[in-house]
Amino acid sequence: MHKWSYVWVGAALMTVLSGCGTVQPVALSGAVNPGQSTARAADQTRSFAGVVEGIEEVAIFAKSPGRVAAVLKDTGDEIDAGAPLFALEQEELAASLRIAKADLALAKAKWEEAKKGTRTEEVQYAEAGWQQANQKYLDVKNGKRPEEMAQLEAAYQSAKAVRDLNAAKRDRIQALYVQGAVSKQALEDAQSACSQAEAQFRRSEEDLALAKQGATQATLQALQANVEQMKAMADKAKNGATPEQIAQYSAGVERAQAVVDNAEYQLKNAAVKSPIKGYVSAKIIHAGEMISPNAAAMTVVNTEKVYVVIGAAQKDLERFYIGKEVDVAVDALHKTVRGKVERISPKADAGTDTFTVKVVIENKEGALRSGMTGIVSL
Repeated sequence: MHKWSYVWVGAALMTVLSGCGTVQPVALSGAVNPGQSTARAADQTRSFAGVVEGIEEVAIFAKSPGRVAAVLKDTGDEIDAGAPLFALEQEELAASLRIAKADLALAKAKWEEAKKGTRTEEVQYAEAGWQQANQKYLDVKNGKRPEEMAQLEAAYQSAKAVRDLNAAKRDRIQALYVQGAVSKQALEDAQSACSQAEAQFRRSEEDLALAKQGATQATLQALQANVEQMKAMADKAKNGATPEQIAQYSAGVERAQAVVDNAEYQLKNAAVKSPIKGYVSAKIIHAGEMISPNAAAMTVVNTEKVYVVIGAAQKDLERFYIGKEVDVAVDALHKTVRGKVERISPKADAGTDTFTVKVVIENKEGALRSGMTGIVSL
């Protein structure tokens, strides 16, 4: 009896459904207010995968090329701002600084001397040189005095007599040498003495001839030019350095000081220090290697706070605003932490057409590390 009742009910249902056709959706009885939970609330939650980055990350470069003397920190070491990381050899830099300081001292001495003016003894020496040059010019211009001509004549006659005497002696020794009575050395000595006497005679002869002839115009012009030059030097010594010269000496001091400053800067930067507090995240150098200022030697990252950097499409950008708190799931730690939107890029990335969003997270214990994956949900 019950079995046939079930068969009858099923046949009735089939008859009703076949008459209705396609089933239509049922409309909701009431509107949903913004923010009110609905059956489709799960569909409105979005997740964005990002990468954890230190809030500060600095690549460390040497200021100048050199050989690494010592590496003081290694990967993973915690450091304070200003902590030494590595040092370059300093011998050449120290020598350059000493040379620069010596040049600076010399430039300052010249500058001080120029400001004080020429010393009295230097002025007297310059004036004496001018007077001597002028007297020589006048002597040549006016010609020799009678007593000077007599001296030149006497010197000429004396040189002639010495020449004739040495010539006769040479001839006599040469005859004896032919006979084998004297050595070859005696002959060579006589010949040498004769040559020297002849040279002295020629000089005396020329001096006497020039004195009788008088100075040529070219000689007088050369002597007069020398007088003018010596007078200019005397005037310069008397008047001291000009304002322009003092300015040049001052500029020389400034240039030398700049060289010293640069040498001190290079020596100071031979010890490379960290500009931030954090951890050494990468070390690329070893002691004894040559280093270039174009290549990073270390990387230091500050992870007291970290960013989770994500890319948001244009349609999702309205979900974010500065200060919005979000949940960040970190798989490596097997937990979810709370973060806050701190930065939103004003321009989409040309390669991905997404906007960079940075979520900041407190990380004083250092559990979060650069490179971890974080899932931002909101």
